[in-house]
Amino acid sequence: MVPLVTEYTSVEDALRRIGRHARIKPGLEWISSLDAHGRILATAIRVEKDVPPFTLSHKDGFAVPAATLQSATRAHPAVLKVIGRAGAGERPRTVMGKGTAFQVVTGAGLPAGADAVLPVESVEVREGKISVGYAPKPGSDVYGAGEDMRKGQVILPKGHMVRAQDVGLLVALRIPKVKVRRKPVISVISTGSELTDPKRPKAGRMPDSHSPVFVRLCQRVGCDAVYLGVVGDDLPVLSRVLRKAVASSDMVLTLGGTSAGGRDYIVEAVSSLRPEEVVHGIRMDRGRVTGVASVNGTPILMMPGPIQAAMNAYFLLGVPLVEMLSGGRSSILEVPCILGAPWHARTRFSDFLKVVYVRLRKGAPLVAEPIVAETESIKMLVDADGYIVVPEEVKEMAAGTSVMIRLVPGFSSS
Repeated sequence: MVPLVTEYTSVEDALRRIGRHARIKPGLEWISSLDAHGRILATAIRVEKDVPPFTLSHKDGFAVPAATLQSATRAHPAVLKVIGRAGAGERPRTVMGKGTAFQVVTGAGLPAGADAVLPVESVEVREGKISVGYAPKPGSDVYGAGEDMRKGQVILPKGHMVRAQDVGLLVALRIPKVKVRRKPVISVISTGSELTDPKRPKAGRMPDSHSPVFVRLCQRVGCDAVYLGVVGDDLPVLSRVLRKAVASSDMVLTLGGTSAGGRDYIVEAVSSLRPEEVVHGIRMDRGRVTGVASVNGTPILMMPGPIQAAMNAYFLLGVPLVEMLSGGRSSILEVPCILGAPWHARTRFSDFLKVVYVRLRKGAPLVAEPIVAETESIKMLVDADGYIVVPEEVKEMAAGTSVMIRLVPGFSSS
């Protein structure tokens, strides 16, 4: 039987102790830019040429040398001869002179000597000439060479997780392949003879509804998540499954079996693997019976069975460990909000690090409504948009308090 937890370690100290032993397995690969979404860049992406490569028209109209039209007014319009036309992407070889205009469409290059574009609706066109009744400013309605991106500029940094818009950027820059980090492999195991695999349900047992949550959360932060199923209350079997998971994974998440009950075997099973470090009992509410260990450099996060406690353990310990292993930047976005209602910590663990889930309400500023429910309630998490991490020393917050809300891919948004 696992002894009762009587001493608790801070989240920060637990991460530091496990981080000393975590082994980042090397692995880089070249992949198509079209397949790079969600992957972490192993090298920075630099712009090889100015974008746009030459000055372009921002409107359909006529390219002109602005200096030659400074005396043009509605009462005394200038009349210019149209000497050519360019389509989108074309770079004319013509050299502009006084009294001339060059017809362009949006995205067409400007001829040499032209530095402004007259929108087609701003001039009168007749018989190969245009009448201009105003003096354009140099640079008006043009898109200068290098205005979007300059040659040599770092446009995507090393460690950046590629987003949908980044894929479009890579294609636009004609970068066919990028070097990325190998995806960390995370194994997810549920424990408890009362559970059954949702794909192969057994009568009289509860479906393992929690593992699918964490599999998908891991996938959304750029990992390959492998569900190893439900392991019953059998210490030798659990130890064997854990040993295989450690050998084939970068990190292992387990659900359930972390308290001090007679059938809670996970901490004992992990200890049988001769870990370099084991921490059981974390100063967070809820989730204080969470455990974390390192076996042969592979972190094992032992999350409690109740879903809210497990989610807290994943956010406070699991996500930082994943980022440590992947070498990526934080995937969590923080936004400022105003607390919409007062909040009080639970009396028993008020001096622990707290996680408060919130529902966001539109407004100026954005309003966060605290949600309180029992730790087994998955409905509460369904209602939540994000969460607040409340420091150990803070025990209550008044309505109107300024807070930072953490938004997480896969939890706060699809």
